[in-house]
Amino acid sequence: KNRGWEAIIADDLVSRTLFLLSLVVGGVAGGVGAAAANFTDWFDGIEGNTSAISFFIGFLIGLVLASILMSVIGSGVNTVIVLFAEAPAEFQANYPELSNKMREAWQDAYPGLV
Repeated sequence: KNRGWEAIIADDLVSRTLFLLSLVVGGVAGGVGAAAANFTDWFDGIEGNTSAISFFIGFLIGLVLASILMSVIGSGVNTVIVLFAEAPAEFQANYPELSNKMREAWQDAYPGLV
């Protein structure tokens, strides 16, 4: 903790990137929903702006499903970071190849910390 790990962990861009990716997936799913409203007869009995309604429903479904998947990925990334920061000896003993790759990457990104 005295080597500046709090600053590295606080600079967590992974969760923001995964959230942005979830929004993109939601937008794509919304676009598919809007296209389904325009090019199929599934919504012919509904009055109003069916494209907007279909986009919104598709966006929500895509956002929820992508958020679930991205939370699993984010948890995995956080686990590896915590293992590397809090228990580097155990990480080196159990996963030496991954530990060496991470040491090299951290050394390139943050010289002098590792």
